[in-house]
Amino acid sequence: MSKYILVGVDGTPEASVALRWAVDAAERRGLGVRVVRAYLNDLDRWPAIGMAGYVPPPLPLDQFQGELDEAVRLVRDRLGDERGSGVLADLDPAHALLGETGDAELVVVGTRSPNKLSAAFLGSVATAVAAKAPCPVVVVRGEHRTGPVVVGSDGSPDSEDAIAFAFEEAARTGKLLRLVYCWRPEAEYAVLVDSTKELLKNWLAESLAPYQEKYPAVTVRATVVEGRPSASLIQLSEIASLVVVGSRGRGGVKGLLLGSVSQSLLHHAASPVAVIRRR
Repeated sequence: MSKYILVGVDGTPEASVALRWAVDAAERRGLGVRVVRAYLNDLDRWPAIGMAGYVPPPLPLDQFQGELDEAVRLVRDRLGDERGSGVLADLDPAHALLGETGDAELVVVGTRSPNKLSAAFLGSVATAVAAKAPCPVVVVRGEHRTGPVVVGSDGSPDSEDAIAFAFEEAARTGKLLRLVYCWRPEAEYAVLVDSTKELLKNWLAESLAPYQEKYPAVTVRATVVEGRPSASLIQLSEIASLVVVGSRGRGGVKGLLLGSVSQSLLHHAASPVAVIRRR
């Protein structure tokens, strides 16, 4: 198996949803799926608890292997034996996934519903993988939806890559593509808002022309929205099948791995989120 979609499992319902999403995506792309079941064997680093000589219970390695085998079996049942593989890794989940990204076209991870408890999980796995993986990362939550593919743009190089990915995804799935250009007009230019918005609409139509020529079957609805990009995209995630965003937009700070918009979406979106880094 050469190129593949990489997905992490851990025996949770969220991981099962992510696995199904990865298999569907691999089937559309003609790729295989590589499954990672990570665990962290840190017994040697545990301090004595309560009394000298305390030994923590052994890790259930058979259970972990069983979860991996079940996931790989699901992949092979759908895609064929040659397109399913897996690895049991004695690493934390983020490093285990990042270590397998060499031939990955896409990394898929699952996460809990957006709430306060999800922040800790995201801090250790999804955000780390989205920030460091050399390929697009999809963070999956919620049930399967048939809504549009939504992509946010601010004219930056990062958002150009996000638009290209969104067009490809809309073409593969046959879904409507909703492109949202987000801007925040300065107060001193409030009188020019209407004329500026019209200019932006014209520029947006021109900039999308090459994509529409390449993907003539994709129906595109492009809008210019005032306000915070994260708020607009989170609202649209309620109806979207996927929200696509660049890892850093025009306001990104050099040295930061993820911008504020992608961070906000990973924590609060109601749909799967694809984070696209510069190619």
